[in-house]
Amino acid sequence: MSAAADTATERRALPPWITPARLIMAVYFAEAVIYGTWFPRIPDIQARLHLGPAQLAIALLGSSTGGFISSTFAARIIERLTPRRTMMLGFAAYGLALQLPGWAWDTASLLVALFVMGVMYVFVDLSMNVEAARIQEVLGRRIMSRCHGFWSIGSICGLLIGAAFAGWRTDFRWQALIVAVLSAPCGVAIAWALPRLLPAARKTAREFPITLPTIAMMPLAIFAFGCLLTEITTRNWGAVYLRDALGALPFVGGLGLAEFTLFMAIGRLTGDRLADRFGPVALGRGAAALAAIGLLLLLVAPNLVVAAIGLAALGGGVSVGYPLTVTAAAARTDRSPARNVASLSAVSYIASVIGPPLVGFVAQGAGLRWGLATILPAAALAAIFAGALQRPRLAETAAPR
Repeated sequence: MSAAADTATERRALPPWITPARLIMAVYFAEAVIYGTWFPRIPDIQARLHLGPAQLAIALLGSSTGGFISSTFAARIIERLTPRRTMMLGFAAYGLALQLPGWAWDTASLLVALFVMGVMYVFVDLSMNVEAARIQEVLGRRIMSRCHGFWSIGSICGLLIGAAFAGWRTDFRWQALIVAVLSAPCGVAIAWALPRLLPAARKTAREFPITLPTIAMMPLAIFAFGCLLTEITTRNWGAVYLRDALGALPFVGGLGLAEFTLFMAIGRLTGDRLADRFGPVALGRGAAALAAIGLLLLLVAPNLVVAAIGLAALGGGVSVGYPLTVTAAAARTDRSPARNVASLSAVSYIASVIGPPLVGFVAQGAGLRWGLATILPAAALAAIFAGALQRPRLAETAAPR
C-alpha cells in the first residue's frame, strides 16, 4: 500500500503529540494487557479441573483452533469494516470471551471457552497488524517491531497482573471480570481515536473466501512457523514447566513468563534499528540461533537461575521474528495487505495447534523436559528460511504525519 492510500482517511483534531504511530502502538499495548493476564492462571485452571498434561494440551487446542479458523475469513471482514472499526468491535468481544474459561467444568468446556477466545482475539490482532503496516508505509519508516515491542510491554503488565491474582489466590472469574471492565473500554477508545480509513472499493474479480499463504509466500510462512512455534509453546507451557520441573511457586512461574516477555520487548523495541543496520535476513537468522541457545539452556537448567538465563535468551531470540514477517507480508503486491497478513496469522495458529499439544502428549509419557525438546528443530527451521525476509525498501521520504 502506498502513501497515497492515506488520502482515504479522515483525520481528527488531536494534540500534535498523539500521532497515528503512537496510537497504534497503544492499541498493541492494550490488547496485550488483556491477553497476558490469562497465561499465569493456566496452572490454576489445570489444578481446579484436575487435568493431566494431555488433557490440558487438548483444551489448549481450543484457542489455537478458533484462531486458525477465524484468521481464514477475518481479512474479508476487515476489508469491509476497515481495521479501525474491527479493532473497536474486537476489543469488546474479546473482553466478553475472556470470562468463559473461569466457568469451565471439564476438558471439553474449557476447550470450547478457549475456542471462542481464539476466534475473538484474531479480529483485534489481525486488524492492528494491518493498520500498523499501513501507517508504516505512509510514514516511510519502520515502526512494526516497536509496535510489537509495545505489545510485549503490555503482555508483561498482563502477566504480572495475572501472577498477582494467582498469588492472591483470586478466583479467575473475578480476575477476568475486573480485567475486562478496566481494559477493554480503553482499547475501544484508543482504536476510535485512529484516523478513519474509508472502506476500499470492492473488487470485481472473485477471490477465494478462505485466506491461506500462496505458494510464493511459503518460505516466509515457514520462517514464521519456526519462530512462532517456539514463542507460542514457551508462552503456553513456560509457567507449568517452571512449576513441575524446577518446583517454582505460581507467582514465580508468572515472573518467569514476564521475564521472557521483557526480553521480547527489548528485542522488539530495538528491532527496527537493527533491521535497518544489519538487514532483516541477518537479524532473523541471528535471532533464531539465539532462541535455540535459550531453549537448550532452559531444558538442561538445574535451577531457576539457569532457567532465567535461558528464558531471557529465548525471549530475545523470538522477539523480532513475527514483526519481520508481518512487514514482509504486508509489502507484497500479489494480494491486499489484509489477506497476506491474515495468511501469516493462519500460520501462527497452525503453530499453536501443533506445538502446545505435541509438548503435552510427549510430556505425558516422557516428562516435560522431553516435551519441550520437541520444538528445538523449529528454531533451526526459522534460521534456514530467514532469506524470505528480504523485501523492497520502504520509501525514503516520509509522508506528513
